Amino acid sequence: MFLYDMARKVNHYRKMRRKIQAGKYLSPVRRIERTAPLSKKRLVAMTFDDGPSSAFPNPPVRGAEEQLGLTEELLYILNSYKAKGTFDVIGTTENNYPDNQGKVGDFTWSGVRFDHYPEFGKDKLAGVKNQLELAQKIIAEGHEIANHGYRHMIFGPMKVVYGKRTHFNTLKEVIEDLSALHQLVNEQLNYKIRLSRPPHYIDKIPGGHTSYDAYHYMNYNYLAASFDGGGWIPSCGEYAQDVKVMTDPIKQALEKNPDALNGQIIFQKDGFNMSLQTPVTTALESGLKMLSDAGYEVVTASELLALSPFEDIGDVDPVFEAVRKLADSGYVIGYKNNTFQPDRPVTRGELAMMTVAPEILLNEYRSLVDMATEGRGIPAPMFKDVPLNHPYRIAIEKAAAAGWLTRVNAERKFRPDDFVTPIEFAEFLGTRAAGSNVEWNPNEFKGIGVPPEKPDILRRRDIIGALAQINLK
Repeated sequence: MFLYDMARKVNHYRKMRRKIQAGKYLSPVRRIERTAPLSKKRLVAMTFDDGPSSAFPNPPVRGAEEQLGLTEELLYILNSYKAKGTFDVIGTTENNYPDNQGKVGDFTWSGVRFDHYPEFGKDKLAGVKNQLELAQKIIAEGHEIANHGYRHMIFGPMKVVYGKRTHFNTLKEVIEDLSALHQLVNEQLNYKIRLSRPPHYIDKIPGGHTSYDAYHYMNYNYLAASFDGGGWIPSCGEYAQDVKVMTDPIKQALEKNPDALNGQIIFQKDGFNMSLQTPVTTALESGLKMLSDAGYEVVTASELLALSPFEDIGDVDPVFEAVRKLADSGYVIGYKNNTFQPDRPVTRGELAMMTVAPEILLNEYRSLVDMATEGRGIPAPMFKDVPLNHPYRIAIEKAAAAGWLTRVNAERKFRPDDFVTPIEFAEFLGTRAAGSNVEWNPNEFKGIGVPPEKPDILRRRDIIGALAQINLK
């Protein structure tokens, strides 16, 4: 466990560094850890991984004749507090054999080469494939389902901890696994998944790809979390103390600041911990009571996102509503680290990305991935300074072809990193919003936020209202 804990700490540090780097480019996939708190509400989301599970809680929380399966027990507790959860479900791990059972209390507890839920040899007790009625119950009671991988197989290697663990080898394999669960849920439950969390948070896929490439193809956002509920941790040997390990952090956070969890996403388990126990069945009720007493409403992750889509812009900002509506409609207006950065100068490449319809970006991206997978030739780029791997290439070429961004020089260079000036944005509006009555004042937010370094540079907040008028018509 020492090695496992150290690896988690190193991975956390790396994720923090990557989060900073992830604020460079707009992205169709955003990693959702938390959202900006709303001014007049206290909202929090809870996620539950690795189910649905019909295995009985351990230790039991009811008499033998009244015993409920784990997922049903969690639903009962959630419903008792009128709380809504997001369940990161799997398809099934029943095909993850041959394998050997690992050591209880170790990260191999469910299997050496693969994961097995709810436990080794009892795979049919968990997963949508064999627990359709449980999955239907989750949906029918107003909760949410997210994609946690059909087989719960890691996307790529993580040698420090999972050196012997079998992983996918290509982007295509990851997409096929995600698609299998997506289609199962869509066809059997008439439900469309919009969020996904990679097994064990391993993002790298062999071949130079990441989970973000797979999620772009699937039209998902990356569901992360900002607060660890602790339900996966091995037992210390005393059940009451295991429960305290899960509930004390919530208690301490709320005592220090009642708004501390506002906008956060709490990670929980819909399964056993590494010691084959389920302290979550006791800790969840205590946590929900504390949240309720502090005035919190527990909502699904998608509900939280619909109300407040980004980490860094709340409902007191004058452009918040335009931002919220565009994000809810799928337009690519935020960065991979789920920030909006309202006072950042807007570039020509970003302007293209923010205005091309999301379905066009998605379909073109899928087409390019399919071409690459099948070994077919990919069309040459339109501009010399926008190569095939440029994150805005599709949007830039679509916007240029439509005549929305016309200042392309004789050397066929688009200049994607050039800042947009008020004159250029006015020209853009003249073509993109031709025949429409769009109200735009470049000085409307002059005294709000951080001013631009130069007066002839527009910030993202300065144009977002006009884009909302155009894109949402």
